[in-house]
Amino acid sequence: MGQNLSGFPTIKVKGKRGQSIRVWVAEGLNEEGTIAQGRSGKPYYYDYTLKGDGIEEWTPKFSYYGYQYVQIENINYKEDKNKELPTLVDLKSNFIYNSAAEAGSFACSNEIFNKTHELINNSIKSNFQSVFTDCPQREKLGWLEEIQLNGPGLMFNYNLQTFFPATMQNISDSQRDNGLIPTIVPEYVIFGGDFTDSPEWGVTGVILPWMYYEYYGDVSLLEKYFPVMKKYVDYLGTKATNNIVSHGLGDWYDYGTHAAGYSKNSPIALSATSHYYYGAYLTAKAGKLLGKTEDFEKYNALALEIKTAFNKEFFNEETKQYGTNSQFSNAVPIFMDIVEPQYKEAVMQNLLADIKEKGDRLTTGDVGNRYLFQTLARNGENETMYRMHNHYDAPGYGFQIKFGLTTLTEQWDPRKGNSWNHFMLGQIEEWFYQSLAGIKSDLDKPGFKHFFIQPEVVGDMTFAKAEYQSVYGKIASSWEKKNGKFILNVRIPVNTTATIKLPVSKSSEIKINDKRARAGFNEKDKKQILELGSGFYTIECQL
Repeated sequence: MGQNLSGFPTIKVKGKRGQSIRVWVAEGLNEEGTIAQGRSGKPYYYDYTLKGDGIEEWTPKFSYYGYQYVQIENINYKEDKNKELPTLVDLKSNFIYNSAAEAGSFACSNEIFNKTHELINNSIKSNFQSVFTDCPQREKLGWLEEIQLNGPGLMFNYNLQTFFPATMQNISDSQRDNGLIPTIVPEYVIFGGDFTDSPEWGVTGVILPWMYYEYYGDVSLLEKYFPVMKKYVDYLGTKATNNIVSHGLGDWYDYGTHAAGYSKNSPIALSATSHYYYGAYLTAKAGKLLGKTEDFEKYNALALEIKTAFNKEFFNEETKQYGTNSQFSNAVPIFMDIVEPQYKEAVMQNLLADIKEKGDRLTTGDVGNRYLFQTLARNGENETMYRMHNHYDAPGYGFQIKFGLTTLTEQWDPRKGNSWNHFMLGQIEEWFYQSLAGIKSDLDKPGFKHFFIQPEVVGDMTFAKAEYQSVYGKIASSWEKKNGKFILNVRIPVNTTATIKLPVSKSSEIKINDKRARAGFNEKDKKQILELGSGFYTIECQL
C-alpha cells in the first residue's frame, strides 16, 4: 500500500449473499510474495460476509494493526472473470493515530535527514494512540522509556498539552504501593523482573513533569505529581546498596555484534544508578521550585550522595573513563553533570576517541542514544553528530532508508528486529529542531517565554528550517548559506524574547532587516549574540 502504518483497510466488494472475503495484513512479505506475519504476531485477519446488494463498502471497527501489505485470496480483482467468486472493486488503507495537533515541521538540505524525519514521524504517528505504544502490531504497549527519551522530539512535532497530563495520571494510577513505577503504563501485561522494574523506564514519572514545564511553562504536573516523584525515588532507595542500584535492562538494545536485548556494552548498574541520581536531582529541583524546603534539602543531599557513590564506583581517575569505557558509560555522566568539572574535558575526549575508533558510529542503545546525541550537541560536537548520521550504513538511519522502509524499525538492521514500526530509536529529532534549526527553550523562562535561536552549520549543509507552535505562538527559524553569506529568517511570537546566536566570527558585519546592527560576542561559543523582541527578522552576515 506504499506506506507502513497503524490502521485498517477499507474494501469495496460485490458478489453473492453469503460469500465471504478474508483480508490479511502484514508489514513484510515472504520470499514467494505472500504476507509475512511471523515477526509481528499471527494469525491476524479480517473477515467480511457479503449481503449481495450491489457494491458494498466495509471498514473494520474494533481493532487496528501495523501493516503495509494486504493479501486477499479467492476473489476477482476489479474484473468479474470468475462468476463464482466475489469481486474486489477498490481497496484503501486508513492511517489511524491520535488527533493531537501537529506542532512543528522540519526540513533541510540533507536528504538523509529529511527522510529520517519522515521515517520517525510516521512511526510516532503509528504508535500515537490513547497511549504512546512500542509497536502497532505485536504488543501495542506503553513502554515508558520511549516518552522521556524522545520527549523533546515528540513535543516539537505534536501538541501534547492535554496528552501528557493523561499520561502522568496513568503513571500515578499504575504506581505500586511500594513506589515502583512499572515499565509499562497502563500495566496491561506484567512480564516480571527487570521487564517490570527498570529505573530508566520508571524514572519517566520524574522526568516527564519537568519536560512538560519546560515546553509549556505549566507547573501543574510538578505540583500534582510531586508525591509520585518522591515515592519513586524513595523506592529506588530501597533497592540501592550504598547508593548503587544494580537492576534493570540498562542501555537496552545497545549496538554491537551481540544479539540485541539487555545492555552488553555498558554496566547495568551504571545505567540504573545514573537514573537514580537523575531522579533524585530532578525531585530536589522540583522541591525548590515548589517552595518545599524540607523536600529540597532531603533530595538534594541524596543526589549528592548518589553522585559521590557513582563516581567512586564507576570512574577510573587514571584513564579518565567510566564503566567499560563505552560511549554510554562516558556520555551519561557528562549529560547528567555527574562527572567532576576537572575531569569533564578528559572524559569528553575519551568519548570522542571511541566514536572515531568505531568509524564515527554509535554503540549506544535505546536509552543511551539521547544522552550520546545531546552530549555531543551541547558540547560543541555537532560535526561529530553530522558524521555519525550522514551515511547509509548500520547503525544509522540511512540504512533504513536504503532498505526502502517508510517507518523506523526496532533495530538498526531491520532484518534482525521484530517490529518495523518503532519510534524507540528516534532521538535524533531533538537534534534536528534544537541544533540544526536551532530552536532551543530556556528553562529559566519556560514555555518559550524566552528562547534561543542558535543554528549549527555542519558538514556541507546549505539550509535548515523549522517551525514550532509554542504556547505563545509560532516560532520559526530558517537559515541558508548563499554567496558567502549566512542568512537567517526568524519569527519571534508576541510577548516573548529570543537570544540569537550566530555561527559567524567576531569581525563579521551583521544586518537586521537591511540595517546594520551591533551584536555581542560569546568567546566560549565563538558566536555573535543578538537580543530580540517579538517580530519577523531577516539577519544577514558574512561567513
